[in-house]
Amino acid sequence: MITSHQDVPSADEFEQMLTQLGGVRALRDDPNDFRGAVERLWDERDSLIEQHPNKWISMGKDGVVSIGDSIEEVVSATEAKGISTADVIVELLDPEPEALIL
Repeated sequence: MITSHQDVPSADEFEQMLTQLGGVRALRDDPNDFRGAVERLWDERDSLIEQHPNKWISMGKDGVVSIGDSIEEVVSATEAKGISTADVIVELLDPEPEALIL
């Protein structure tokens, strides 16, 4: 993720962006509800970072799926639970992320 928590668009802004992009109906209608996983991570991000700094996490729309020391560990644990990585967001809980400068 390249935005900070403060940059998260509102639901209305998100819908407006989807409309402007036009060809992304599949994202809105995603049967895996990836957007739900992203929204849940945004909502819980600060408390997760406080509890598990510098850990990797996989988050689904219904909550945390796995937490580990490496992305490989988290992906393996997620798949071991029978959950596809297409249904979760996997991210490092970095308490001091660096800004992406283009």
